[in-house]
Amino acid sequence: MSDTIFLKRFSVALLFFILLSCKAKKEIPTFRIADPKEAATTPTIEKINQQRPLRWLAPETWEEQAPGQFQTALYRIAPNVTASVSQFPGDAGGMVANVNRWREQVGLTSSNEIGGDSIALEDGKSHARWFELKGVERSILAAIIPVDSETWFFKLDCSTVALETARHGFMDLLKSIEIGSSAATKMPTIELQMPDGWVKQDGGNLRFASYSIPASSPDGIEGDVSVIPLPGDGGTNLANVNLWRAQLRLAPLEKEDDPALGETSSHPDGTMTLIHMTSAEPLFSNNRKGAISAAILRTGKVAWFFKLAGEANMVSAQRAKFVDFVRSAKVK
Repeated sequence: MSDTIFLKRFSVALLFFILLSCKAKKEIPTFRIADPKEAATTPTIEKINQQRPLRWLAPETWEEQAPGQFQTALYRIAPNVTASVSQFPGDAGGMVANVNRWREQVGLTSSNEIGGDSIALEDGKSHARWFELKGVERSILAAIIPVDSETWFFKLDCSTVALETARHGFMDLLKSIEIGSSAATKMPTIELQMPDGWVKQDGGNLRFASYSIPASSPDGIEGDVSVIPLPGDGGTNLANVNLWRAQLRLAPLEKEDDPALGETSSHPDGTMTLIHMTSAEPLFSNNRKGAISAAILRTGKVAWFFKLAGEANMVSAQRAKFVDFVRSAKVK
């Protein structure tokens, strides 16, 4: 799902998604589990994604793009017409919240009546709901599919004028979806050593772990630490750092080799990139600046995002603990 969200807001996470059906359908479509031989000979199909708990076939006219943060796959269908696939732990914030987020994106007011049509998957164990959300200028089609302890989002984002032209290929993609082996795609877990002085909090829907750092003075500001896993490599360093820089009101970086993108080193479970940044202007009361220390641990199948955020002096004082915390991580 794009959520630039999402989850951007990575916290933010979120981020996240679906949409309201503007008109009810009388039929309940069923996904057909694709025959591998048939898929190999179908001329309108570009590829099948074999290494994911869901597999799907993208139309050959779609141009695959590098996925952004929170995205598993991204396709360019036409100018300003894209389709994205996103995968998140848990329920990604709940269906009503995601539908209303998308309603806002197309200029509609929120509603507790989210509608949507049910799609039964052929394995008999899973189902999806798909939605059509039509605004005056912008429209969204999307499907949400719970798979074990994860939620998958398929989203078509386009102008309302282009909706009918783009609809056919998107619905073909949805109908091609099949469920893979859940055992092979179980999200890894991670072992962490909490530093002294930190307080463990509830993780929430997107966070695997969450910690607070008590303020050191009566007028101090509590620090926040989050740990979030995302499938794949989690996007480029440039995209992620610019997301964090935006939170500190810093100008985006333009080059992949900019030193401000942090330092990457080896880690027993993969590679680790550490980034530190401070706002140029006050973000808190009493003329206090904000800061973020972050790390991305890429393990091959999952990217783990660690983030320490808060008032600049607090972040600076906690930075060494944060680095040790990240380096202590052991993927299970």
